[in-house]
Amino acid sequence: MEPTSLPGSDARPATALIPSSRRSRPEALAHAISLLFLPPLVAIATFAVLSVHLSASPGDAILFAVVASLFVAIIPVAYIVWMVRQARVFGGIDLRIRQERQAPYLLAAASSGVGDAALWAVGAPGPLVVLASLYGVSAILLAVINRRWKISAHAAGAGIGLGTMVTAFGVPALPLALLLPAVCWARVRIHMHSRAQVVAGAMLGALTGLAPLALAGLR
Repeated sequence: MEPTSLPGSDARPATALIPSSRRSRPEALAHAISLLFLPPLVAIATFAVLSVHLSASPGDAILFAVVASLFVAIIPVAYIVWMVRQARVFGGIDLRIRQERQAPYLLAAASSGVGDAALWAVGAPGPLVVLASLYGVSAILLAVINRRWKISAHAAGAGIGLGTMVTAFGVPALPLALLLPAVCWARVRIHMHSRAQVVAGAMLGALTGLAPLALAGLR
């Protein structure tokens, strides 16, 4: 039987973990946005665009994007899926219960570190290696904050993607900024986070993607 809640888990009752078959249109839209902007999907898209932007050939772009996506996104997601299937978590694939996010965050940080080495080994451009490092650092920061407060990983992931695109493409990428509040709204709407938690996540992600990549020479 699933627990109704855990002390300090920031979780809603177990009944809230069961999706309602009668969602309002705003709720359905919020769930769709949450699914579309899952942090691993945003990371894969970010690495794909940046790899094309920085690579000398399509073959290189594919190689760099696949290597980065494998370690930064695919392996962490596979770990979460394994945890769900083994009944090691009770908050579902979305990890609604705060404490259940710690292990995936730490695994993501370690995997991103291995991804750094792999990208360096295949000769990836410096900004791609830096971005993989930033995802690892972000995962560590999320894990530290998550010990006390359920900061939004969705907002952080969207913020990193936005910061990266703005750093790489400048003003033409600014319209993408509209996506960040949409993600924040969606996470609050489906009761995954408070307003403060999504704002904090968005700021953490955007700052992670902007300044360090600019210093790394991403243009």
